[in-house]
Amino acid sequence: MPLITRPTTAEKYALAPGVFDGRTILRYTHSYRNRSSGGVEQCLRCVNRGLLQRHRLTILQTHLVEDLGTYEIEVEEYGLGRIFWIPVAVQQTKSRFADIPLRARYILDQTLASSRRNGEAWHPVLHTIRAFTLHKFGHLRHKCVIISDAVPDLLRHHKVDLLAVHWMTYDAERLIRRARLAGIPFVIANHFDNGLFSDPRMRKWLSHAAGVGAVSPKGIPAHVASRCVNLLDGIDTEYFAPEKARPVPALDRPLILLPALVKESKGQYDLLQAARILASRNVEFEICFAGAVESEPLLRRLKDYASANGLAERISFLGELDQMKIRDWYGASTVVVLPTHWEGLGRCLAEAQSMEKPVVAYDSGGVAETVLPNETGFLVKTGDVEGLADKIDFLLANGTERQRMGQRGRQFVVQKFSLTALIDRHERFYFKALSE
Repeated sequence: MPLITRPTTAEKYALAPGVFDGRTILRYTHSYRNRSSGGVEQCLRCVNRGLLQRHRLTILQTHLVEDLGTYEIEVEEYGLGRIFWIPVAVQQTKSRFADIPLRARYILDQTLASSRRNGEAWHPVLHTIRAFTLHKFGHLRHKCVIISDAVPDLLRHHKVDLLAVHWMTYDAERLIRRARLAGIPFVIANHFDNGLFSDPRMRKWLSHAAGVGAVSPKGIPAHVASRCVNLLDGIDTEYFAPEKARPVPALDRPLILLPALVKESKGQYDLLQAARILASRNVEFEICFAGAVESEPLLRRLKDYASANGLAERISFLGELDQMKIRDWYGASTVVVLPTHWEGLGRCLAEAQSMEKPVVAYDSGGVAETVLPNETGFLVKTGDVEGLADKIDFLLANGTERQRMGQRGRQFVVQKFSLTALIDRHERFYFKALSE
């Protein structure tokens, strides 16, 4: 069987099925196994399934949990291969300094739980010393504590062929160092704003990486631009099709949908400020926020703002929705909005356009990759709340333009974000790293 098959498309080449048979990839990512609303989770789910349908491959993938004592490594059989799900404990604290005792207690509890699960017979005092000195006291220095200390051992126990790092946090340093000592190539795939490539720690890792990828070419620093591969993303356009949406509870007004995690960077507060402007213009609308809540303080602030400005009856929080339900809400929406301040790509915008919905978004990060300005939606300068309100107002008032943009949006997504192309890009990315 040839390693490379020559395609008839514009792709440089496509790998033949089976090229990765017998290989093992350790995918290090701070994502949730069962989360349906996260862009990284959905992207990697598509990539994993696509790879396993074509190759007898083993994928070790980390996922976030609250307590290591209640989770074991689980194996999921899929296609021709399998995925080992590796739990990694995480705790987000509010203060870097005031919450040090809270983090210290969590660190000790989780490292002991991990050692018991792995059958290690360390003395508690030695465990305490080890837990606090790993990562140069990084567990104590950062507000977000990540207990991934057992992950580097997987490189040896599972004979890993390639390490794929999808999240560049302090704890990845030890994992990358162990991979280098073992002669295992590693790649870095950035799903977020490309400004991360300028971080001093990241620059050191980049110099040793066998491959560097990003989901958008926008804002890539000069020192990495020549070797950075555009991995983009992919959407199942057969699944996200307007005719497959089911009815949702009856809506009395046009629906503005914001499908994103409820966290500071996603722009829910900006949309409420725009909603206040729309209400002052006597525009009819209601807003639904669909996504898991990552910041309870933000949720309270949003509800307080809505109540104080007479918007409470127009606002709903749907929480995290599975893929079928979010498809239904895309179908029910009039316009989909993402006023994000910090974004790698904006996957939900591609999903919305696949459902023939016009979109309005801030032009931040790689969002421009997912929108054809003035053809499938509008891009607004980040932070321009009034401009956001103006574009939403225009779409709510112009049904013909909404329909035209929606139809053009689906054509655009089908052409640019196919799952086949997504799998091809990742296959070639990994193949090149392994070959070198």
